Formats: sequence, C-alpha cells, structure tokens
Amino acid sequence: MRCLFCGADQPEVLTFRTLLLAEDKTGFCRSCREQLAPIAVQNSCQLCGRDLSILDPKLVHEHICYDCTQWKKSGRNGLYEKNYAAYHYNAFIKDILNQFKFRGDSVLADGFADEMKKIFRRIKKEQRLKNSFSLFRPHDEEYVLVPIPLSMKRLAERGFNQAEVLAETLDMPILNALTRVKHEPKQSKKTRSERLLMRETPFHLENEYVSFILGKKVLLIDDIYTTGATMRLAAHALTKGNPLRVDSLALIHG
Repeated sequence: MRCLFCGADQPEVLTFRTLLLAEDKTGFCRSCREQLAPIAVQNSCQLCGRDLSILDPKLVHEHICYDCTQWKKSGRNGLYEKNYAAYHYNAFIKDILNQFKFRGDSVLADGFADEMKKIFRRIKKEQRLKNSFSLFRPHDEEYVLVPIPLSMKRLAERGFNQAEVLAETLDMPILNALTRVKHEPKQSKKTRSERLLMRETPFHLENEYVSFILGKKVLLIDDIYTTGATMRLAAHALTKGNPLRVDSLALIHG
C-alpha cells in the first residue's frame, strides 16, 4: 500500500485480521495513522465532540465542555444540536490539512473515508436509539448532507471545496444548498473572539433547495470545528427551509 500522504510503500503485516479487513484500509500507512489523534467516543463532549481528556476537568460539566455550556446560555443554537468529530487537531493533521486544502491534494480525503463512515454510522445509530423511546417517530428519514460552502473567490483559489470532498466519502446524495454570499478573511486568520462575535450569517439557503430540507434532518459537513460559530451561522441560514434539526460532522475538532 502506498501512503496517500507520505508516499511510502509500507505494506501491513499480513495476519488473519488484516487479510479479512483489506478492503477497509484507510489509505494512510501505519506510521502516518499512528500520528493521528482520534477522539474516543467515551472522551468526547456530548455536544461538540471535542476531546475532553485534554481539558482541565474544571472546564467540563456532565460530559459537556465549557464552550458548549456557554453556547447553550447564549441562545444562539436555534435548530443546531450537535457536532461529531473524528480527530483532535495536532501538528501532524495540520500538515495533512495544509496539503489537502491549500496544495490541492483532494485525494487525501480518501484516507479519512473509513473514519467518516464510521462516525456517520454512529450518528444514525444514536438517532435510531433516540427514536426507539418515542411512540411518535418523525425522525426516521436519512440525513440530508449539506457541505459548508466556500466563497466564489476561495473556491477559485483552491479549485474544490474541501467540505464537499469530505461529504463525498459518505457515499450519500449531497445538497449544495448553501452559498457563501460574503467573502471573508480565512477563519484561521481570525482570533477566537472574532469568530464568536460573528452574528450576521455569511450563508444563504438557495430557494430551489428549500423543499429538499423541509422537515428533514440536516447534517452539515466541514473539515474543522473550532469555536462552532460557522456551524451555527450555517444552521441559522437553513432555518427558512424549516428543517427538523441540524447537526454537523467535522473531520477535526480544533
């Protein structure tokens, strides 16, 4: 197997298990995979998916991080309910993200396909479990996948939308229902305070997609969740379509 990131040809040690799971290889060699920091379900914030094991325990209450507690108090969540994340942000995944987003190496998304699908299965399982306790079950529909859009200028610079490429790994229909009508400085250039102070959504729900999300569950897809402001602003833009709920799946929690 040639690693999608480092290019090394590092075949797995052949065992009965690796032989059976050969089709599920991630596309990254063992050396690269070991440098990733997956977020264990038992350690993740119940609302944003961040790794609670690296936080000061004083910032965690009932398995919810301080940031999410503040979001709940802010009254800005609206229909937005929960984020799921695959990996904690570290120096290694930063290098992968830079190559993926800024050097046009979109094939790197294939290396995360298995993990994205695994989390998507968990999301659907959680929903089924939640519905099993209700006599009236209006939530049985599949999620509608909506990638967080780039501005036209940013899309022209990169040649592709990384959120859409990640959404494609889930092998589900994708709705490019949102457009980014306001070009802004890169999120990575903004301070935490600047992101949290964003109130006016830069997103717009295209009219032709309103009927597609009416009464549906929407799953926003993005490469990274940092403060949660982007997800909430996108969810706010979706409200005119009256979705049932809005959740999100981010490859990384920053």
